[in-house]
Amino acid sequence: MNKAWEEYRQTLTQELGDELAHEFADSLYRQSRGNPARATRFFYELGMQWAPLMQHWGSWIEQNANGTVALIMRDAKPLGVLPRAKHWKHLYLNRLVCGISDELSGDSTAQKHPLLERYLKQQGCAEEFTFVDSGCYGTIVLELHRIGVKFKPLFFFSKNPSIPGFLNELGVSLKDGELLNDSLECGFPHLHARPLTLAKRFGKVQAVLQNSDALSVRFGKAAMRGVQEARDARTVSPEQAAESLLRLSERARCGAFTGILGHTSPEWTKKSEFLESWPKELSWT
Repeated sequence: MNKAWEEYRQTLTQELGDELAHEFADSLYRQSRGNPARATRFFYELGMQWAPLMQHWGSWIEQNANGTVALIMRDAKPLGVLPRAKHWKHLYLNRLVCGISDELSGDSTAQKHPLLERYLKQQGCAEEFTFVDSGCYGTIVLELHRIGVKFKPLFFFSKNPSIPGFLNELGVSLKDGELLNDSLECGFPHLHARPLTLAKRFGKVQAVLQNSDALSVRFGKAAMRGVQEARDARTVSPEQAAESLLRLSERARCGAFTGILGHTSPEWTKKSEFLESWPKELSWT
């Protein structure tokens, strides 16, 4: 692999851990024969594969939202290209900005960013709004609740029985929900690295964004274009859309690159402790 491919694999390692990142990147490299243009086409087609499920997720959000809808970036980004989402806000929030260390990426912090609450207020999310994220446990949800932010969380997939999840309501199993969620969060390329900080710029608080590696940016743009340009995306049911992606996961387990993970990413070691300590009065289900 040349430098660009090595950088792409390193980016994936921060999302998936070393073993799964190598498996995913290496299968793409083999199948594309190391040709970035060919690999880019794979991701455009992947976006088209995701489009039906994204359309149904967006519809579910509309049906369940309270007030302003805010997509939590980076993971909810594919929703942002849907026509129904043109008035939805984009919030760059992650564990680090909210004062939570991230186990897999290694990002560590002792406290929330001092500009966090001002950032939320400027985005129109200091009052009641709908917090849309991929999932799974709700660490950021709990931290924002602790500082008094009022909102309703809606996840793509939830491992927290107190937070609604789109895939959960479809009846997708825990194992399959994890696969699809990990594939959305990690296999769908990110245009930007996780923002490490917030800063005042031109009188406003903004997330400081840095581009991801060159191949991730290229692949990510292609995948987003695939979601946006897919036709007849709503002609299949949400259950059929999920099953179609899960069949791609089966192929990935046999060594093919499909853009969907064949296995889940490393699980959070503190999940049981976190869920057991969840405030019983804090529930949206």
